[in-house]
Amino acid sequence: MIYRKAIGVLSFALCTVLLVYPNEGSAEWYADAYAGAVWTANTDLTVTSSLGTTTTYRDLNVQNNWTAGGRGGYWLDKSKMDWLGFGLDVFFFHVKTPPGQQVGVTGTGGSTTINGADWSLPAFGIAFDVLRLRLPLFRDEQFVHGRLQPYIAAGPTLFITYAGQNTFVQPGGQSSTDVSLGAKVDAGATVMITKRIGAFAQYRFTHFTTELDYQNNTPALATETFKTTYDSHHVIAGLSMRF
Repeated sequence: MIYRKAIGVLSFALCTVLLVYPNEGSAEWYADAYAGAVWTANTDLTVTSSLGTTTTYRDLNVQNNWTAGGRGGYWLDKSKMDWLGFGLDVFFFHVKTPPGQQVGVTGTGGSTTINGADWSLPAFGIAFDVLRLRLPLFRDEQFVHGRLQPYIAAGPTLFITYAGQNTFVQPGGQSSTDVSLGAKVDAGATVMITKRIGAFAQYRFTHFTTELDYQNNTPALATETFKTTYDSHHVIAGLSMRF
């Protein structure tokens, strides 16, 4: 199922690029690099066992972290629709539970203490910006696409998460990787410093759900699925090159 989702998104993105691929010289190409900070909302961790039990760890606090990434794509030609663009965005951030937090537990009742190593995931995002819109402001002969360019972008995103230390299960040392389909929305503004170089700042929202599988032999041999949904707010800044 995971790989079907990945193939479906890749196929959709490829078809979109082929349909709108610009002729040589008809587009403004861009390459951006950026970094910033991430705040992730509290979340629940639900563990479903093949033995028929379900346990939910409620309202886990996720540590504030950093993000970095790069993207590339193009805006259509001025004589056509230079307010419309497409792109590919690749980025990284981390969703980590700080140590020693007390959380409620549904399924077994009561509460427990979650340690830092219990649930900590790096997340890689591969976003297909199938819709990028900008407002070219303050055009002149040098800045034909505008000196100031507010923009928004949205599209499906593949999130790849990896958990290498899961102290909920025995034996220890197990790892698991998940590829899930989520979403990303951007809103920001670029200021062109020269004809080819610009600086930008933006807000980003990401949403995705992970499902990671492990084997657990305590209290009995079973397969357990760890499911978590992450809603994150990113504030980033970077540089843009135009070609």
